Amino acid sequence: MKFKFFVVFFLVFFVFVSVLNALEIIWKVDGLSNPESVIYHKTSDSIYVSNINGKPLEEDENGYISKLDSNGNYVEKKWVTGLDAPKGLAIVKDHLFVADINKIWKISLIDKSKKFFKIHRPGFLNDLVADKSGNIYASDMFKNIIYRLKDNKIELWKKSDMLFSPNGLLIDKENLIIACWGKRTEGFKTEIPGYLIKLNLKNRTITKFFSTRPIGNLDGIVFNKGRVEDSYFERGYFVTDWIKGQLFSVNNKGIARVILDINKGSADLEIIMHKNVIIIPMMLDNSIIAYKLK
Repeated sequence: MKFKFFVVFFLVFFVFVSVLNALEIIWKVDGLSNPESVIYHKTSDSIYVSNINGKPLEEDENGYISKLDSNGNYVEKKWVTGLDAPKGLAIVKDHLFVADINKIWKISLIDKSKKFFKIHRPGFLNDLVADKSGNIYASDMFKNIIYRLKDNKIELWKKSDMLFSPNGLLIDKENLIIACWGKRTEGFKTEIPGYLIKLNLKNRTITKFFSTRPIGNLDGIVFNKGRVEDSYFERGYFVTDWIKGQLFSVNNKGIARVILDINKGSADLEIIMHKNVIIIPMMLDNSIIAYKLK
Protein backbone atom coordinates (compact mmCIF):
# COMPACT_ATOMS: atom_id res chain seq x y z
CA MET A 1 0.00 0.00 0.00
CA LYS A 2 2.80 2.42 0.88
CA PHE A 3 4.53 1.67 -2.42
CA LYS A 4 1.32 2.29 -4.41
CA PHE A 5 0.71 5.53 -2.55
CA PHE A 6 4.25 6.67 -3.31
CA VAL A 7 3.85 5.88 -7.01
CA VAL A 8 0.53 7.77 -7.26
CA PHE A 9 1.97 10.73 -5.33
CA PHE A 10 5.03 10.83 -7.57
CA LEU A 11 2.92 10.77 -10.76
CA VAL A 12 0.63 13.55 -9.53
CA PHE A 13 3.62 15.63 -8.45
CA PHE A 14 5.38 15.02 -11.77
CA VAL A 15 2.32 16.12 -13.80
CA PHE A 16 1.83 19.19 -11.57
CA VAL A 17 5.46 20.25 -12.02
CA SER A 18 5.25 19.60 -15.77
CA VAL A 19 2.23 21.87 -16.10
CA LEU A 20 3.89 24.61 -14.07
CA ASN A 21 7.02 24.38 -16.22
CA ALA A 22 4.90 24.73 -19.36
CA LEU A 23 3.60 28.17 -18.32
CA GLU A 24 5.99 31.03 -17.71
CA ILE A 25 5.05 34.61 -16.82
CA ILE A 26 6.75 36.86 -19.36
CA TRP A 27 5.21 40.21 -18.44
CA LYS A 28 2.58 41.86 -16.29
CA VAL A 29 0.80 45.20 -16.63
CA ASP A 30 -0.43 46.97 -13.50
CA GLY A 31 -2.39 50.19 -13.09
CA LEU A 32 -5.49 49.17 -15.03
CA SER A 33 -9.05 49.66 -13.76
CA ASN A 34 -11.04 46.42 -13.51
CA PRO A 35 -9.80 45.00 -16.82
CA GLU A 36 -12.40 42.58 -18.14
CA SER A 37 -11.39 41.60 -21.65
CA VAL A 38 -8.24 41.48 -23.80
CA ILE A 39 -7.94 41.16 -27.58
CA TYR A 40 -4.98 41.05 -29.95
CA HIS A 41 -4.89 42.92 -33.28
CA LYS A 42 -2.40 41.15 -35.52
CA THR A 43 -2.13 43.87 -38.19
CA SER A 44 -0.79 46.45 -35.75
CA ASP A 45 0.68 43.91 -33.29
CA SER A 46 -1.34 45.65 -30.58
CA ILE A 47 -3.38 44.59 -27.56
CA TYR A 48 -6.62 46.26 -26.50
CA VAL A 49 -7.99 46.02 -22.96
CA SER A 50 -11.49 46.94 -21.73
CA ASN A 51 -11.53 48.70 -18.34
CA ILE A 52 -14.82 48.77 -16.43
CA ASN A 53 -13.42 51.30 -13.94
CA GLY A 54 -16.33 51.10 -11.52
CA LYS A 55 -19.45 49.01 -11.11
CA PRO A 56 -20.28 46.61 -13.97
CA LEU A 57 -23.86 47.87 -14.36
CA GLU A 58 -23.44 51.58 -13.66
CA GLU A 59 -23.81 54.11 -16.48
CA ASP A 60 -21.08 56.46 -15.28
CA GLU A 61 -19.01 57.05 -18.45
CA ASN A 62 -15.88 56.03 -16.48
CA GLY A 63 -15.04 53.04 -18.67
CA TYR A 64 -12.20 53.12 -21.15
CA ILE A 65 -10.08 51.08 -23.54
CA SER A 66 -6.31 50.73 -23.12
CA LYS A 67 -3.88 50.08 -25.96
CA LEU A 68 -0.63 48.16 -25.42
CA ASP A 69 2.07 46.77 -27.63
CA SER A 70 2.56 42.99 -27.75
CA ASN A 71 5.27 43.18 -25.06
CA GLY A 72 2.91 44.69 -22.51
CA ASN A 73 4.02 48.31 -22.80
CA TYR A 74 1.44 51.07 -22.75
CA VAL A 75 0.87 52.72 -26.10
CA GLU A 76 -2.00 54.76 -24.70
CA LYS A 77 -3.50 53.94 -21.32
CA LYS A 78 -6.80 55.68 -22.08
CA TRP A 79 -6.95 55.14 -25.80
CA VAL A 80 -10.75 55.63 -25.88
CA THR A 81 -12.79 57.01 -22.98
CA GLY A 82 -16.44 57.82 -22.25
CA LEU A 83 -17.72 54.25 -22.10
CA ASP A 84 -19.73 52.97 -19.13
CA ALA A 85 -18.62 49.45 -18.16
CA PRO A 86 -16.93 47.93 -21.25
CA LYS A 87 -16.49 44.17 -21.25
CA GLY A 88 -16.21 41.78 -24.22
CA LEU A 89 -14.22 42.75 -27.31
CA ALA A 90 -14.18 41.72 -30.98
CA ILE A 91 -12.29 43.03 -34.00
CA VAL A 92 -13.58 43.15 -37.57
CA LYS A 93 -11.12 44.62 -40.06
CA ASP A 94 -10.29 48.12 -38.77
CA HIS A 95 -12.99 48.36 -36.10
CA LEU A 96 -13.11 47.32 -32.45
CA PHE A 97 -16.50 46.23 -31.12
CA VAL A 98 -17.13 46.58 -27.40
CA ALA A 99 -19.92 45.18 -25.23
CA ASP A 100 -21.18 47.81 -22.80
CA ILE A 101 -24.09 47.81 -20.35
CA ASN A 102 -26.88 48.31 -22.89
CA LYS A 103 -25.10 48.77 -26.20
CA ILE A 104 -22.40 47.53 -28.53
CA TRP A 105 -19.82 50.12 -29.51
CA LYS A 106 -18.12 50.22 -32.90
CA ILE A 107 -14.79 52.07 -32.64
CA SER A 108 -12.44 52.85 -35.48
CA LEU A 109 -8.92 51.54 -34.92
CA ILE A 110 -7.68 54.28 -37.24
CA ASP A 111 -9.15 57.51 -35.86
CA LYS A 112 -10.98 56.37 -32.66
CA SER A 113 -14.34 57.59 -33.94
CA LYS A 114 -17.16 55.64 -32.37
CA LYS A 115 -20.85 54.92 -32.57
CA PHE A 116 -23.11 52.47 -30.76
CA PHE A 117 -26.01 50.11 -31.32
CA LYS A 118 -28.51 50.09 -28.46
CA ILE A 119 -29.95 46.91 -26.96
CA HIS A 120 -33.40 47.07 -25.42
CA ARG A 121 -33.37 46.20 -21.71
CA PRO A 122 -30.54 43.65 -21.56
CA GLY A 123 -29.69 41.75 -18.38
CA PHE A 124 -25.90 41.52 -18.23
CA LEU A 125 -24.24 41.98 -21.59
CA ASN A 126 -20.88 40.27 -21.56
CA ASP A 127 -18.70 38.74 -24.28
CA LEU A 128 -18.50 39.34 -28.04
CA VAL A 129 -17.25 37.31 -30.99
CA ALA A 130 -17.21 37.97 -34.73
CA ASP A 131 -17.92 35.42 -37.46
CA LYS A 132 -16.17 35.28 -40.84
CA SER A 133 -18.85 37.53 -42.38
CA GLY A 134 -18.28 40.23 -39.78
CA ASN A 135 -21.47 39.62 -37.79
CA ILE A 136 -21.10 40.16 -34.05
CA TYR A 137 -22.58 37.82 -31.43
CA ALA A 138 -23.08 38.99 -27.83
CA SER A 139 -23.88 37.01 -24.69
CA ASP A 140 -26.39 38.13 -22.07
CA MET A 141 -25.70 36.20 -18.86
CA PHE A 142 -28.77 37.21 -16.88
CA LYS A 143 -31.35 36.65 -19.60
CA ASN A 144 -29.92 33.56 -21.32
CA ILE A 145 -29.79 35.35 -24.65
CA ILE A 146 -27.40 35.57 -27.59
CA TYR A 147 -27.81 38.76 -29.64
CA ARG A 148 -26.50 39.27 -33.15
CA LEU A 149 -25.40 42.54 -34.71
CA LYS A 150 -25.82 42.23 -38.47
CA ASP A 151 -26.00 45.01 -41.06
CA ASN A 152 -25.99 47.60 -38.26
CA LYS A 153 -29.06 46.07 -36.61
CA ILE A 154 -29.27 44.08 -33.37
CA GLU A 155 -31.55 41.07 -33.15
CA LEU A 156 -32.37 38.61 -30.38
CA TRP A 157 -30.75 35.66 -32.12
CA LYS A 158 -31.21 32.87 -29.54
CA LYS A 159 -32.95 32.64 -26.16
CA SER A 160 -32.96 29.44 -24.09
CA ASP A 161 -32.44 28.26 -20.52
CA MET A 162 -30.04 25.72 -22.04
CA LEU A 163 -27.61 28.59 -22.56
CA PHE A 164 -26.97 28.25 -18.81
CA SER A 165 -25.95 31.90 -18.25
CA PRO A 166 -23.76 32.33 -21.35
CA ASN A 167 -20.49 34.15 -20.88
CA GLY A 168 -17.42 33.54 -23.08
CA LEU A 169 -17.95 33.09 -26.82
CA LEU A 170 -15.80 31.45 -29.49
CA ILE A 171 -16.59 30.39 -33.06
CA ASP A 172 -15.27 26.95 -33.98
CA LYS A 173 -16.20 26.05 -37.57
CA GLU A 174 -20.01 25.77 -37.71
CA ASN A 175 -20.56 26.20 -33.96
CA LEU A 176 -20.61 28.97 -31.44
CA ILE A 177 -18.80 27.53 -28.41
CA ILE A 178 -20.15 29.02 -25.19
CA ALA A 179 -18.46 29.06 -21.80
CA CYS A 180 -21.39 29.04 -19.39
CA TRP A 181 -21.38 30.68 -15.96
CA GLY A 182 -23.85 28.13 -14.60
CA LYS A 183 -27.39 27.88 -13.26
CA ARG A 184 -27.83 31.12 -11.36
CA THR A 185 -29.84 31.61 -8.19
CA GLU A 186 -29.38 35.35 -7.60
CA GLY A 187 -26.85 37.80 -8.92
CA PHE A 188 -23.72 35.88 -9.83
CA LYS A 189 -24.33 32.98 -7.42
CA THR A 190 -24.90 29.55 -8.94
CA GLU A 191 -26.38 26.30 -7.67
CA ILE A 192 -24.75 24.41 -10.56
CA PRO A 193 -21.43 25.61 -12.03
CA GLY A 194 -21.09 26.01 -15.78
CA TYR A 195 -19.54 23.97 -18.60
CA LEU A 196 -19.13 24.29 -22.38
CA ILE A 197 -21.96 23.96 -24.89
CA LYS A 198 -22.27 24.22 -28.69
CA LEU A 199 -24.74 26.43 -30.54
CA ASN A 200 -24.99 25.70 -34.26
CA LEU A 201 -24.66 28.89 -36.32
CA LYS A 202 -27.00 27.66 -39.07
CA ASN A 203 -29.94 25.99 -37.33
CA ARG A 204 -29.37 27.52 -33.85
CA THR A 205 -29.69 24.17 -32.08
CA ILE A 206 -27.86 23.65 -28.78
CA THR A 207 -25.87 20.49 -28.15
CA LYS A 208 -23.69 19.42 -25.27
CA PHE A 209 -20.18 18.04 -25.27
CA PHE A 210 -19.59 14.39 -24.38
CA SER A 211 -18.85 15.50 -20.82
CA THR A 212 -21.31 17.88 -19.17
CA ARG A 213 -19.73 17.64 -15.75
CA PRO A 214 -19.76 21.12 -14.12
CA ILE A 215 -16.41 22.88 -14.48
CA GLY A 216 -16.82 26.26 -12.80
CA ASN A 217 -18.09 29.81 -13.22
CA LEU A 218 -16.64 30.15 -16.67
CA ASP A 219 -15.64 33.45 -18.22
CA GLY A 220 -13.26 33.66 -21.19
CA ILE A 221 -12.57 31.00 -23.83
CA VAL A 222 -9.90 30.72 -26.55
CA PHE A 223 -8.51 27.95 -28.73
CA ASN A 224 -5.90 25.50 -27.47
CA LYS A 225 -4.03 24.07 -30.46
CA GLY A 226 -2.79 21.24 -28.24
CA ARG A 227 0.50 19.51 -27.55
CA VAL A 228 0.74 15.84 -28.44
CA GLU A 229 3.24 15.02 -25.71
CA ASP A 230 1.20 16.49 -22.87
CA SER A 231 -2.33 15.27 -22.07
CA TYR A 232 -2.89 18.37 -19.93
CA PHE A 233 -2.77 20.43 -23.13
CA GLU A 234 -5.01 18.35 -25.37
CA ARG A 235 -6.42 20.11 -28.41
CA GLY A 236 -9.54 22.06 -27.49
CA TYR A 237 -9.89 25.22 -25.47
CA PHE A 238 -8.42 27.31 -22.68
CA VAL A 239 -11.09 28.60 -20.30
CA THR A 240 -10.99 30.82 -17.21
CA ASP A 241 -13.01 30.44 -14.01
CA TRP A 242 -13.70 33.90 -12.60
CA ILE A 243 -14.76 32.87 -9.08
CA LYS A 244 -12.06 30.28 -8.30
CA GLY A 245 -9.36 32.08 -10.27
CA GLN A 246 -8.29 29.16 -12.42
CA LEU A 247 -7.23 28.40 -15.98
CA PHE A 248 -8.56 25.18 -17.50
CA SER A 249 -7.58 23.14 -20.51
CA VAL A 250 -10.81 21.65 -21.90
CA ASN A 251 -10.53 19.01 -24.62
CA ASN A 252 -12.95 18.41 -27.49
CA LYS A 253 -14.98 16.05 -25.32
CA GLY A 254 -15.59 18.78 -22.74
CA ILE A 255 -13.30 17.22 -20.13
CA ALA A 256 -11.53 19.91 -18.12
CA ARG A 257 -8.20 19.95 -16.31
CA VAL A 258 -6.93 22.75 -14.08
CA ILE A 259 -3.56 23.90 -15.40
CA LEU A 260 -3.12 27.10 -13.42
CA ASP A 261 -4.34 28.59 -10.15
CA ILE A 262 -4.36 32.36 -10.36
CA ASN A 263 -6.58 34.74 -8.35
CA LYS A 264 -10.28 35.39 -8.23
CA GLY A 265 -11.35 37.64 -11.08
CA SER A 266 -9.54 35.91 -13.96
CA ALA A 267 -11.67 37.14 -16.85
CA ASP A 268 -11.90 37.17 -20.66
CA LEU A 269 -8.50 35.94 -21.84
CA GLU A 270 -6.74 36.10 -25.21
CA ILE A 271 -4.22 33.85 -26.95
CA ILE A 272 -1.67 35.00 -29.50
CA MET A 273 -1.23 31.75 -31.39
CA HIS A 274 1.92 32.50 -33.39
CA LYS A 275 3.69 33.67 -30.23
CA ASN A 276 2.32 30.94 -27.90
CA VAL A 277 1.24 33.62 -25.43
CA ILE A 278 -1.87 33.60 -23.23
CA ILE A 279 -2.98 36.94 -21.74
CA ILE A 280 -5.33 36.91 -18.76
CA PRO A 281 -7.01 40.05 -17.36
CA MET A 282 -7.13 39.97 -13.56
CA MET A 283 -10.19 42.10 -12.97
CA LEU A 284 -9.90 42.42 -9.17
CA ASP A 285 -6.12 42.93 -9.22
CA ASN A 286 -6.27 45.73 -11.83
CA SER A 287 -3.68 43.97 -13.97
CA ILE A 288 -3.17 41.66 -16.92
CA ILE A 289 -0.64 38.83 -17.01
CA ALA A 290 0.97 37.24 -20.06
CA TYR A 291 2.08 33.61 -19.94
CA LYS A 292 4.36 31.90 -22.42
CA LEU A 293 3.37 28.37 -23.43
CA LYS A 294 6.71 26.61 -23.60
